[in-house]
Amino acid sequence: MAVPRKSKYQTSMEIMRNIKDGRASLSDILEDTGYPRKLIKDTIGQLRKSGYLVEIYSEYGTAGEHFEITKKGDKTLKKFLEVENLLLAHAPEVLEYQKN
Repeated sequence: MAVPRKSKYQTSMEIMRNIKDGRASLSDILEDTGYPRKLIKDTIGQLRKSGYLVEIYSEYGTAGEHFEITKKGDKTLKKFLEVENLLLAHAPEVLEYQKN
């Protein structure tokens, strides 16, 4: 049986969860998710443009490819996790492919 692709929304939430858990650099996200670099960079770009993430700059004012979740992003991630927990408790088969 083929494993379904994750939706853009699920991919975004996985990236945000990594950042929230302290794995906030581009290399950490790439390592933890296993997604292609282009997908990660494109998704982060969309999340930044939508106000869910901000890039953290070094003390020298240069972009360091480290990210932080905004209040808007944190609120969205919390709601996503609530829904995910409800599904795990009442309909785990819906999330079954994520374990594979």
